[in-house]
Amino acid sequence: MKWNKVLVPVLGAALLIPGMATTALADELPPTETTGVELRATLDSLLSEHYALAVDSMMKVYDGDEAAEAAIAALDANAADMEPVIASVYGEEGGAAFVEIFDKHNMGTDDYAAAVKAGDEAMQEEALVEIQSFVDDMGAFLGTATEGNLPEDGATAALREHEDFVQETFDLYVEGDYEAAYTSYLEGFTQIFGAGSAISGAISAQFPDQFSDPNTPAGDFRSTVNRIAAEHFALAQLSMTKGYNGSEDFDFADWAQDQNTEEFRTALASVYGEEASNQFVELWNNQHISVQGDLVTAAAADDQPAVEEATTTLTSTFATDLGTFLNGATEDRMPLDETIAGVQAHETSVVDTFQQYVSGDYAASYETYRAGYAIMFDIGKGLSGAIVDQFPENFENTAPEKMPATGLGGTAGQSNTMILWITLSTMILLAAGTITYRQTKNQQ
Repeated sequence: MKWNKVLVPVLGAALLIPGMATTALADELPPTETTGVELRATLDSLLSEHYALAVDSMMKVYDGDEAAEAAIAALDANAADMEPVIASVYGEEGGAAFVEIFDKHNMGTDDYAAAVKAGDEAMQEEALVEIQSFVDDMGAFLGTATEGNLPEDGATAALREHEDFVQETFDLYVEGDYEAAYTSYLEGFTQIFGAGSAISGAISAQFPDQFSDPNTPAGDFRSTVNRIAAEHFALAQLSMTKGYNGSEDFDFADWAQDQNTEEFRTALASVYGEEASNQFVELWNNQHISVQGDLVTAAAADDQPAVEEATTTLTSTFATDLGTFLNGATEDRMPLDETIAGVQAHETSVVDTFQQYVSGDYAASYETYRAGYAIMFDIGKGLSGAIVDQFPENFENTAPEKMPATGLGGTAGQSNTMILWITLSTMILLAAGTITYRQTKNQQ
């Protein structure tokens, strides 16, 4: 199929993507809410959720977890949600073709996990061939659909890298090398956000009348905040279910959460200083992360009073205290009542996802999971928007013109300001996590 023959202008994107507007209004929109940045955030949400669900479902298939079937269904539902977004850009035929290719990928990962569990090497090879077919077909689709704005070779290479992260994380998990498995998981989670940047960049270059440049300093910052927030939610669910089941990798899933917390702290320190970031960590660890652990322990012991106490701390005490902290730090740019309500919604989704899993209502658990995952992008939008509004000079786009995407790793040209903020909110954060990981490993 020659997809350049079915390309259509974006007509329905305003209805499909929250906050979407025409680029004629770009100058009136906050820099974290432009048409291009909203498109990028939508792709970031769907693609990263795919990554989290892929790893989760493969682990559950291998472990023989009763929730495995619901996890696979959630992965398929995620793929189905991509269709209207792609169709809004490339027409119904293009959207259907995208999902058909993507379904092949999901089937391949599920088959690979099942084959490893069964010790069926021939089935493993068949699954790997199926996954490589997805890489080749999706790379060709993206290259053709974007009319070369996202080159096929670059797209194929990055898709292969994504698949390698998924497979490596799972294989290391199977081998029992949990430190390396969760290190790979964190790296793969970061890598998939490059896809949202590149695909949205290619689309905006292809349809400049519909989409503004998504890869601005403000767009990069929102994407980074979104990533850290979404990663927290995904890791919380992994850690809590691992703790409840007494899994051997629980301590390492918990360790991954610590790396995520350090990223939050470093991001806040880069804006508000060390004192404020340390206040955040104390609040985050004592009223949130540790209380999640209390909830798991109470649920495993069927101690309902303790379950209720932990739930109240998360959804009331912590939500109020964190909402108050963010409201004060952003100088009322995050309204107090709305911010508290947003944190409460997040905490409720965390608790409900876990409790539904414990009760054996796995379909409901994954429905709540998906809704809770989306909430993190609302929180990321609010927090990044407030910070950019508070410190606009740090997010000025000095690039003279939009540069087309060259692959799933970003744009061909970036301003000095963009490079600065990528360094502050991505590379330094990853370095901090790597240092902590090495220190932890050396102490064992």
